[in-house]
Amino acid sequence: MPKNYSSGVSGLTGISGGATTYSTGSSGFNYAINGKAYAKTQVSGGTTPTLDGNTGAAITLLANQGNVVLWGINASGTVSVYAGASQALDSAGNFRVAPDFPSLPDSVAPFAYTVHKAGSTLSGTFTFGASNWNTTGMTHAAVSIMEIPTRPQVS
Repeated sequence: MPKNYSSGVSGLTGISGGATTYSTGSSGFNYAINGKAYAKTQVSGGTTPTLDGNTGAAITLLANQGNVVLWGINASGTVSVYAGASQALDSAGNFRVAPDFPSLPDSVAPFAYTVHKAGSTLSGTFTFGASNWNTTGMTHAAVSIMEIPTRPQVS
């Protein structure tokens, strides 16, 4: 078993609508960092992180691009996000090459990932955590995880 993981379903949701917030399932979830157990209570309308935890840069997409973003949590219960490289979408809005997961620091346990696709109707730049989830041209899918899978499910 990995040294950093979550147990139970985080229930990441709220990645839709005219807001930049997120929520987790009503019962919260447990997680471990370096084998030590922690608990995260339910988050309702939490502020979505706006910067990539690895680079400190904004996570952005242009039309006909997509990416995967890992959601993690540290020992203090602070939620952070980590973006994989942007990949091109074809004319049907499917990935030409599926994005890879980014790496996480040893001090962070993964609990979910989101897949983001900026279709051809996106005008300008979508900025993760700053642009509304329901921005025209954008689609998002959230997946609860206990550990980082070998590859994201992006279809």
